[in-house]
Amino acid sequence: MPNVLKADGTFESYDENKLLSSIKRAGIPGSLHSQVLNHIKSKLYENIPTSEIYKHIEEFFIKENDVYSKTKYSLKRAIMDLGPTGFPFESYVSEILKVLGFQVEVGTYLIGKCVKHEVDVLAKNQNEKIMVECKFHNKSGIKSDLHVSLYTKARFEDLKQKHNFSKAMLVTNTKISLDALSYANCEGIRILSWSYPDGESLRDLIEKYKLYPITQLSFLSLSQKQQLLNQKIVLMKQICEDSSVLNKITLPQDKLEEIEKEAASVCNL
Repeated sequence: MPNVLKADGTFESYDENKLLSSIKRAGIPGSLHSQVLNHIKSKLYENIPTSEIYKHIEEFFIKENDVYSKTKYSLKRAIMDLGPTGFPFESYVSEILKVLGFQVEVGTYLIGKCVKHEVDVLAKNQNEKIMVECKFHNKSGIKSDLHVSLYTKARFEDLKQKHNFSKAMLVTNTKISLDALSYANCEGIRILSWSYPDGESLRDLIEKYKLYPITQLSFLSLSQKQQLLNQKIVLMKQICEDSSVLNKITLPQDKLEEIEKEAASVCNL
């Protein structure tokens, strides 16, 4: 079997069982597993990047007109495509918190006991006022480590008394290191990462509430997606609820119809 170039720059032998595990983890129906594996086997070459393997899988689902599987499998990469800056991710996190019943403010500057801070997201409901720190990564294979938990705690301590914060929350689109998680749990920092906590992780919440990002749209270029993100259009459902938001970018009528159709198919999953 050929070697595969991983996201962290290292190489390993292609492992079909590992790919099968990722397909299962994404919730792809069992009836498609062998077809996907055979499709990838036909595309392999020495030192193929894992990112190219993922693209070939998405191409397979597009060819099969399988919106459900494409949406499931492309989700993690689509979240990373919210970059390169962290601001669209902060807006995206605020939309998740809204669905959970919070009122939100994004990018708020607050004076603490010692210095001024930019709070990524301020979330409050009748019971809590939460300082939310968002840690965005636009490459896979990167974990949010201990220092992220440490500076989240330090910022919270400087702000909590003056602004009546009840809790700090750290949200990241990748995994979190064991030390970072242990420290956060010890200090009462709420963690929301790609796969934690089990059953209520970032991935779980996105799928539960159908909060799919516009970066999953295959009929938009990267620059067009960025234009929408700059206008705080981050969710597919924003297009489904009001397709006029697409007027913020210049598109031919036939492409507009394709985008609306694709967004609707995802919103109806």
